[in-house]
Amino acid sequence: MRKILALVLCAMMLLTVPALAEELTGQAKGFAGVVTVTVTVEGDKITNVVVDAPNETPSIAGPAIEQIPARIVEANSPDVDVVTNATFTSNGIINAVKNALDPVANPYEEPAKAEKSEPAVVTAADAYIGLGVYSTGRLGPGSDDKGTGVYSFNEVVAAIIFDAEGRILLAEVDQLEVATPNYDGSTMPHLSGFPGQSYNNDENHDAVVDGTIEVTEDSFLAEVASWQTKNERGEGYVMGTGSWYQQMDKFEELFVGKTVEEVEAWFAAYCSDRNGRPLKAGSSNEQDAAKYDALSEEDKAMLADVTTAATMSLNDSHGNILAALKKASPVGSALPASPGAACGRIVFTAEDAKEWGDRGEKVILVRLETSPEDIEGMVAAQGILTVRGGMTSHAAVV
Repeated sequence: MRKILALVLCAMMLLTVPALAEELTGQAKGFAGVVTVTVTVEGDKITNVVVDAPNETPSIAGPAIEQIPARIVEANSPDVDVVTNATFTSNGIINAVKNALDPVANPYEEPAKAEKSEPAVVTAADAYIGLGVYSTGRLGPGSDDKGTGVYSFNEVVAAIIFDAEGRILLAEVDQLEVATPNYDGSTMPHLSGFPGQSYNNDENHDAVVDGTIEVTEDSFLAEVASWQTKNERGEGYVMGTGSWYQQMDKFEELFVGKTVEEVEAWFAAYCSDRNGRPLKAGSSNEQDAAKYDALSEEDKAMLADVTTAATMSLNDSHGNILAALKKASPVGSALPASPGAACGRIVFTAEDAKEWGDRGEKVILVRLETSPEDIEGMVAAQGILTVRGGMTSHAAVV
């Protein structure tokens, strides 16, 4: 009898022992980068989901990061509804949980990295540096849901190295776009007004005003200090075929070897007369389709290559890049201090040269003059350009 009782008690103890918790990790593509989740599972029950999504925009992705894990735990399944206005991040979290639970059925594949083509190099005996800045304002698009206008301004800066015939040897273009805080685009720098003023604020970029920003001296200074150019916004500024800086890289590559007039002629021949975007096959617009169909097969092949990486306009309400190129008047001429040619992204500090170099980017370090403190940036740079110094300057010797 005692043996039977002992067996019964053992069986009951086994039945009441809780399942051990297990942590599973999964990944999936979000809106601006990889979403990683840690899923806690006890037996066949999902008890917790923790999300790591450092590249997602907090003002947009925040609701999804907060709500989707709770929905998954409540449903005990990743098959839940997405959060409105955060579809990409929602699906990223859901797919990452599926990857954690069953990586065989739901594999995560690292996104293929586009191979960087070597920029074209045009050698020249003489060269000069041009700098162009072009400013535009934008009335709109439209108004917010309270009837208050949405406004923005754009500053395009083009730093160009030309040869003696005016051909572009190297181009570096960047842009600052700043809008009123009722603009519904994410990652956009804002100007809420000057101290003592106020403006409507669309905090979560859902086209609905959430409140009013009262501008103080401190908030004004902090807001301006937080502005980032489109290059600096990096992967956070995603467009149809990639980020803004990736598209601009493609255009900068296209500019090499052309004069500004030839770039303008290219734009007139191969871009839409409606919106300035490069023409593509299969356009539903009759005007664009007719212009594209009239091109030669060689031109169509060239455009197919361009539009795999760049589909934005060089001149629209978001900025006039062509005008900045045209205004790139000479600010100095260059001495061939060291033989050879180099191409890369222009940076102005040794720290930036090292940072970009560590990412695998080719850079040109531009300095007033070099100093021993610049050594790490000089090592990382493909070339060094200084304002001061002659044929035997420090940069030339390096």
